[in-house]
Amino acid sequence: MDDVKRHFGELKVISGNANPGLAAKIAQELGQPVENSKVGRFDDGEVQVDLDCVVRGTDVFIIQPICQSHRSPVARPCLAYDAPAGPACPNCGQPRGDQVCTYQSVNDNLVELLVMIDAARRASAGRVTAVVPYMAYAKQEKKKRGHEPITAKLVANLITMAGADRLLTVDLHTPAIEGFFDIPVDHIRMASRMAAYFRRNLGLEQAVVVSPDAGGVARATEFRDCLKTDLQVIARDEMAIAFKRRTPKGEVAFIDMVGDVKGRPAVIFDDMIQSGNTLLQVVDRLEEKGATEVHAAAVHADFTVGALKAVQESSLRTIVLSDTTATAMDSEVGKVQIVTSARILAQAIWRVHTQQSVGWIFDTLREAGELPPVERTGQIPE
Repeated sequence: MDDVKRHFGELKVISGNANPGLAAKIAQELGQPVENSKVGRFDDGEVQVDLDCVVRGTDVFIIQPICQSHRSPVARPCLAYDAPAGPACPNCGQPRGDQVCTYQSVNDNLVELLVMIDAARRASAGRVTAVVPYMAYAKQEKKKRGHEPITAKLVANLITMAGADRLLTVDLHTPAIEGFFDIPVDHIRMASRMAAYFRRNLGLEQAVVVSPDAGGVARATEFRDCLKTDLQVIARDEMAIAFKRRTPKGEVAFIDMVGDVKGRPAVIFDDMIQSGNTLLQVVDRLEEKGATEVHAAAVHADFTVGALKAVQESSLRTIVLSDTTATAMDSEVGKVQIVTSARILAQAIWRVHTQQSVGWIFDTLREAGELPPVERTGQIPE
């Protein structure tokens, strides 16, 4: 590392409780441990943080997706443990009367992130980068009705005001959210990596790529271009677009589609799956249109209650997710397959740390579909 020019101190990787499994994978790719830190709860539920390591003058990367997690390492009293015995607690799933809850909400993990950033800043870290593979509230990026908040902007303000110097994130729901931040944002995209998985592992380079809504066309187009890298000319029938009509309550009421999928396999590509309602309605529509088989891919999975079961019981052949959320990592069974984001994030962290171009990652993924391991000695080739 001595021959790599840097402007900040030693690299430090710190993790919260949102997705420690991903943090461990990233640290392994970087060839160093996750630093000791105590991120827990006081008896009243307040977040308690003690960075049990020296961060003064160092380049700190805090890995904490803003997602829900059902198997948090934090053992804390169940919200209903003093209640009479009865049905299971809605948060942890344990019978009422049990004393341990391992569920953490989106808001729990957001506050953990903010408190860890503040702790690192007050401990005189040279630079603090928030590594947020999944950013909740990203769907609330605009007002749909007059008196609604723009919560994505609020979250951006909170991360900035807590003391983060940079943000590293993966596949924001809308790229314009980058502009909500007044700090540098490195926005990593998984389309190339996931397309390579479909091409090499599932042999679906001839499939029609489907965007589940009009807002995801650009994202699906990038996935299509990466999936069909060997084609000299991409025909118009290589892509289809579903159009949603929602009720005033936000429920999908009608699905229509533009594009021809008859007699061909189809791959639905989206940035996230939560309830899965839209996804499964698009699957039904594709089958009505004559698709021979239907697969799906989503970068993020933050499943709501019953969503994973519905997906598993559907006619989908395969659903490919990345491991940006703990929910996705817990769901790797049956039809669900996981493509890790660890190496991409490790390369991004290393290149930010060593003041090199992050754009190299995109160029390499487009050409090869995967990245080489992080080289900690000498400059990484440009």
